[in-house]
Amino acid sequence: MNNNERKRVACVVPPFYRLIESKNNRLAPAMHYIAEILYRRGHEVIFINGDYIDNTVDYAERLSMTLNSWLFNERYKNGHVSYDEIIKILSDFKPDFVFLSAGDVLMPTVEIGSTQSCAFLAKKIKNELRSDIVCIGYGHLLKHAKEHELESLDVVISGEGEAAAIKIVENNLRGEVPIEWCKNLDDLPILTGDYLYYKPQKEDWDYIMSMRGCPNRCAFCHQPGMRGFNVSSMSPERFVRELRYRIETIGLKGFYFSDMNFVPGADTRTVEMLQRLKNVKNDYQDFNWWAEARVDTLTKEEIVKMMKDSGCRHLKFGVEMADQEMLNAVKKGISLKEVEHAFHIASEYGIERTAYVLLGCPGFTDEDYKNMWEFFYKINADNYVINICVPYLGTELHEQVKDKLNDFGIYKDGEESFIHTSLIMKDFWGISDDTLDMYFSLQGKKDDSKLRRYIRKIVDKSSYETNQTIKYI
Repeated sequence: MNNNERKRVACVVPPFYRLIESKNNRLAPAMHYIAEILYRRGHEVIFINGDYIDNTVDYAERLSMTLNSWLFNERYKNGHVSYDEIIKILSDFKPDFVFLSAGDVLMPTVEIGSTQSCAFLAKKIKNELRSDIVCIGYGHLLKHAKEHELESLDVVISGEGEAAAIKIVENNLRGEVPIEWCKNLDDLPILTGDYLYYKPQKEDWDYIMSMRGCPNRCAFCHQPGMRGFNVSSMSPERFVRELRYRIETIGLKGFYFSDMNFVPGADTRTVEMLQRLKNVKNDYQDFNWWAEARVDTLTKEEIVKMMKDSGCRHLKFGVEMADQEMLNAVKKGISLKEVEHAFHIASEYGIERTAYVLLGCPGFTDEDYKNMWEFFYKINADNYVINICVPYLGTELHEQVKDKLNDFGIYKDGEESFIHTSLIMKDFWGISDDTLDMYFSLQGKKDDSKLRRYIRKIVDKSSYETNQTIKYI
């Protein structure tokens, strides 16, 4: 390092799920890499997951989080114990630098931190600890943040941050960092955990990635506006080396391969990857994995067989909409026939299937969403994840409907990331309560249901507004 002084660096994932009565104990990959790289360079590092709660508290299931979405706004504006806990840890640690997540650039479809939580916590750090602590906002959501959300941040990273983190801590880089993307994933360090404040259970290490970016152009997704067509891949040898490290060091046997699309086809890399994974399966019979996949890449039966033989037990497909006109409108690039084929062939080989459902599309009505339900029912997925479509800032979909969003009062205060599972967007798209109930009735067995307990935790809003107490309906 150019500056020989050892720095004290905190890497913080601000609360999101705790604010809506759930939690997320998994290790966020983008921030985890920042912590690992700085730790290996000799700095004193602590990683704090603001969404962590021990196993005495259960996760909330999807409907509860959707119906509790109003709580996010209440708590990030008025404070919550999860923020206070972070401040107490930081007060004891006495950091020189604090990295704060605002989304996860490696997993932009997952709610990890938020612009509001990042801004709120940065201000709290400056006001309650020391004003000279360097606060770094890290996440793709900051690319479209309002000026008032950035005022307590000394540095903003909206691309991938591994290279920038070193320059910030060791070379005094400040301001808005030019967007960079890691090209050679094999050069990344294997992730460890000596610096983790909350000691996770072994299942909380299940996120692991072999690829960054996505070559597809879905109109509703952050990814095209982030990396574009730039996809970086880790070699199968390097990826499997990290898998074996976690199996042998942590004792983890089940992994969530959280690439945007883990099996992009039948190319030589895919074949080599599955062969190496089969070798792991031969060495560890309990080894298993689940992953994100596209229905249009699951076309060759021999590849599906290789996936099963290598330990694949569950695939999560972005079906989104069971209406071809809707799929075309959002540039999903798949057909309903491909959906039926993928769900059939995966089932034939004993691989469980999740269907992601996305409600809301310009030019369509509540009746159209109701009409899709029967198709989703007939594909007989093992689980359904119900999302309400959000026209995220920076996406093509946002450009299509931004005037209507302005009329509706959405985004007037900035990147309102809490609306991903929110009734605000339900009202925007005109989705009725009956339609939402129909889709949530489809929920089945989650891919990680053997590892985490998900329960109904819907908060009574009237009780909270009356006396600020949490009472579940």
